[in-house]
Amino acid sequence: MRWTAVVNPSAGRGRTRRMLPTLTSELTGTDADVDVRVAADVDETASIAREAFARGRAVLVCGGDGTVALVAGIAAECGGLVGIIPTGAGNDFARTLGIRRRDLTGAVRTLSDGHEITVDLGRVDGRWFCSVANTGFDAEVNRWANEVRRLSGTALYLAGVARTLAVYRPRRFRVRVDDGEPRDVDAWLLAVGNGPVYGGGMQIAPDARLDDGVFDVCVIGRISVPGFVVNFPRVFAGTHTKHPAVSVLRGATVTIESLDGGIDLYASGERVGPLPARLETVPRALRVMVPRDSAIT
Repeated sequence: MRWTAVVNPSAGRGRTRRMLPTLTSELTGTDADVDVRVAADVDETASIAREAFARGRAVLVCGGDGTVALVAGIAAECGGLVGIIPTGAGNDFARTLGIRRRDLTGAVRTLSDGHEITVDLGRVDGRWFCSVANTGFDAEVNRWANEVRRLSGTALYLAGVARTLAVYRPRRFRVRVDDGEPRDVDAWLLAVGNGPVYGGGMQIAPDARLDDGVFDVCVIGRISVPGFVVNFPRVFAGTHTKHPAVSVLRGATVTIESLDGGIDLYASGERVGPLPARLETVPRALRVMVPRDSAIT
């Protein structure tokens, strides 16, 4: 397989730009046929990916969850194959696939000794996402985190949580899953999981799978601020779902409305836009390379 590596130099709060010489050396030093392209912006990233797929090449994404989701959507539309070098702030999709952020050599080696699988993707209002779409408290955390340049990963998300707790309180939402009856909920947040993790590894939807054709929708209902603070660490192990204020819904389509107005939806860490939104899962949409020892087969 011939590869085109598309690099987002701003990923990881500029970390990717700093590691570009090492990254280029690793990619050009492999036995694989890799053409390295550095993209100036989102539009150029999309253009490089479309051109590569049109020429029958696979695309290796060097960036974070937002860049991966962009290229994954193009790959789904073109039937192309994707590889991932995780260099972003969260890298949650790569984490779920077993691609390690701090093992550049191992990630590159996946091109030659890994294997191809097909996984589901999510789509919301025409936009593709790989891991989790979210609204409410964590959408406000996302908004703030995307403006910060001095932190990354879980540390960045935790700083956002502390900041957002000072100003945010539960909101009213209307949720409908598949053809079920709409339900009105008072909630801190709603997270629609194609995969289990977001925010740098937090297991918001611990039982979500990338290959089951449905979303896991985590609803964190009304709970006091002290209760939220005390129970929040449970999200790292995924045990928060046992709390009586937390419910999990499952389905292939999810519609979310804000009954209070003024709330955005984020997907794979990027802003989609204000609610309402309709989300759908697209089974087996993406061909992706994973390491030989990946738990997903």
